[in-house]
Amino acid sequence: MDTILAENMKRLREKYSLTQEAVAASLGVPDIMVYKWEACRAYPDKFLIKRIAEFYEVSVDTLLEKEVEIAPEVPASDELPANCKMCGGELIHNHFDGTCTCANCGKKRAIIDLYPGYVKYNRIITSIKKANTILNNRTTLAAADEAKLLFNQATEECNRFNDVVSSDLIKFCNEGLANVKRFEAYCRGKHFFNNRSYKSALNEFEKIRGYRDTDELIARCKGRPGSGKKA
Repeated sequence: MDTILAENMKRLREKYSLTQEAVAASLGVPDIMVYKWEACRAYPDKFLIKRIAEFYEVSVDTLLEKEVEIAPEVPASDELPANCKMCGGELIHNHFDGTCTCANCGKKRAIIDLYPGYVKYNRIITSIKKANTILNNRTTLAAADEAKLLFNQATEECNRFNDVVSSDLIKFCNEGLANVKRFEAYCRGKHFFNNRSYKSALNEFEKIRGYRDTDELIARCKGRPGSGKKA
């Protein structure tokens, strides 16, 4: 078999983080065939070569050329694609790492490659990620205020756009704001607990059972003097 084709097929599969099984399923061939093609133990016919090129979104010539930079030949969209061009499967978008993955064939792409306009959301996504980092790494009410401000600013910016991406990001902001409320109760509870105001701490922790280590703190509060409850 032509080693150029074998090498290019392997490079493309690895570029999209696909398994040989996933490629085989999408092309409608046995799993062993993809292995044989990449190992130069078999050669796909002309029909399959065309199918392989379409699957990887390159031309047949590109697939057969040596030392050619392999890049997707997909026209950019003016909106976020919802389905995989090759198999029609649903695209799962991960806005926080900027990728989309086909739920059917497993092909993974950078969203920006398919939708150049996605760059306008960079600042919004950065704000949401920063707010989440604050909530995960700090335990002060000042941190809660900072995170809340970032989520609200991101929501305001999203409202400038009326599309699928902004809707998705607003959902993340709403989830973040709900998390801020739990975070605030947790911070108040910790403050009361550290100052031995166990009854007040218990009132706060019981609002957010299951959040972080609140169940453990509730158990520790109960039975303490002034908690009003027995362990």
